[in-house]
Amino acid sequence: MSRTTPEVDMLTLDDLQRPVADVCLTILHQRLQEVLTQGALLRKTPSAEEALHDTRVAVRRARVWLKLCAPLVDIPRKARRALRSFARESGPVRDLEVQEAWLAGVQLRGRERHGWQALRERLAGEHAAHRAALLDTLPEMLEGAQRALERMRPLEGADRESFGAWMAERWMDAATPYLADMHHLPEGLHPLRLVGKQLRYMLEPLATALEAKDVLRHLRQGQDALGRVNDAGVLAAALPAHAAALLARRFEEDIHYALEQGEAPRWQRPAIWPGLRAVSQALLDERGEALAAVHGWRLSAGDALAEGLPRIGVQLAGSSAFDGFGNPR
Repeated sequence: MSRTTPEVDMLTLDDLQRPVADVCLTILHQRLQEVLTQGALLRKTPSAEEALHDTRVAVRRARVWLKLCAPLVDIPRKARRALRSFARESGPVRDLEVQEAWLAGVQLRGRERHGWQALRERLAGEHAAHRAALLDTLPEMLEGAQRALERMRPLEGADRESFGAWMAERWMDAATPYLADMHHLPEGLHPLRLVGKQLRYMLEPLATALEAKDVLRHLRQGQDALGRVNDAGVLAAALPAHAAALLARRFEEDIHYALEQGEAPRWQRPAIWPGLRAVSQALLDERGEALAAVHGWRLSAGDALAEGLPRIGVQLAGSSAFDGFGNPR
């Protein structure tokens, strides 16, 4: 399941020449304001799936920049903890949301629908519980974001180098292993997904200024493709426990019923078994299709990223002395 959220361009080529701490404050102000805006919408409509998704993405974006700018900007620790707590609680909610959506799209018939429906009900119950726990952390998270927005300031003695030069080093620190890991799929899938997400959020404020919307699009497509494989793996890891719990409950019900009737239990395969088996096969198919999509993305975007990611590093290092294609003006 893939969604898109608005991407805000906030920097120009001139900003690359400004002191790094000043630009970090500009970006953090925008990202934290985005958290407050999306969080307020979620607070107003807590049952809206899009509101939760957009708040979760806003928090991820903010945390990437909080980590990058940590050596330069003083942020209250309590504010960082509140954002981290919300991000941690949002993980299971997002996973269950994706699993429910995927399971709803699995086409089963006849006997197989019993197990399919039982699994859907179990996931829905867990999703509701985790979502409620996440929403409980929302007020503290919003308070933390507001506190960070009001109190953040440059650290004494913060580096006065240009943002472009500072950013170029951090960009290539992420881009170099990303390009290397692209050649080691599927083994390097997980780190590639995490670094790709970081690169995407680093590039968003600069994409228009650097004329790098094409690179941003390829990163986003890769994030979607890699995320699909990861989602299949997360459900595959959780499915045995879900199936075991459902089967155990059915056996327990059968034993109680038999004993109440004065009979010894008859060990028969529960009616949900065909559905659980069919879902398992569908999940294997999904993983195969997801891996094929990753390889398709690598073939279609690999060359563009191999050229585009280093080009951005050159642009950042050279700042306004280069045009949008990394060429001298």
